[in-house]
Amino acid sequence: MNPERMIADLEARARDLAERSRELRERIRRAQATQRSPDGVVTATVAPNGSLRHIEFSPDAGEFSHARLGEVVMDTVRRAQEQAARQAASIVEPQFGGTAAMDFLTGSAADGAREAGDDDLPLPRSLRAPEDEPGSAPR
Repeated sequence: MNPERMIADLEARARDLAERSRELRERIRRAQATQRSPDGVVTATVAPNGSLRHIEFSPDAGEFSHARLGEVVMDTVRRAQEQAARQAASIVEPQFGGTAAMDFLTGSAADGAREAGDDDLPLPRSLRAPEDEPGSAPR
């Protein structure tokens, strides 16, 4: 194969990879997960990185003690975060299944790091929602 054709093929592959990367980032950016507590008192929506985007309380929330309401909020947010993580993983799995990057997203690598004492692994910038960036205005 001549060098010009090899370069053209490499450039085409690079453009294709860049386009697929843009598509993945956009799909992840648009993803979100909403969960309602079993009793219907709390509804929470989180971004793909697990940050809270919206929380809503039913009128019945006033009947709960502050401690119990806190537990319900935390459980509901946690379930929404798990759902968002599954969505993000399902978006990238076709491209990254079986790789260290996929292990990180699904928790395999993160679990190992936590065992080593690193509980605060940073989220890759490409997975952060735009409104989660420092200095961004809340919605």
